[in-house]
Amino acid sequence: MHLKTNLIVLACVTAASMTASAVQASSPSAWAEFNQRVTRSCLAAAGYRNARPSPVIGFDDRVGKVAMLVSDRSRGSNNAKLCLYDKASRKAYIDNADGWVAPPAPR
Repeated sequence: MHLKTNLIVLACVTAASMTASAVQASSPSAWAEFNQRVTRSCLAAAGYRNARPSPVIGFDDRVGKVAMLVSDRSRGSNNAKLCLYDKASRKAYIDNADGWVAPPAPR
């Protein structure tokens, strides 16, 4: 009888955790808003007047950061900056990535 009780409790805990995971999933509009926030932060931090952002590159949630390459589209420039966006602090960190290239973000 004790085994049946344990199995029922285990089944309930498993079902509850699966439901909680589904509730925590983000909607498409939430992802779009997040991508816009990352793009705005990275463009501002890069400081280019004629910037082209790459698509947002996500990592495992345990990392807590996403990346984006911001290229300078000025004539004759091949300058670029790598942006790491911290999801917890909502801050963008920039470093030079001159010579790196990425395809433009989809419109």
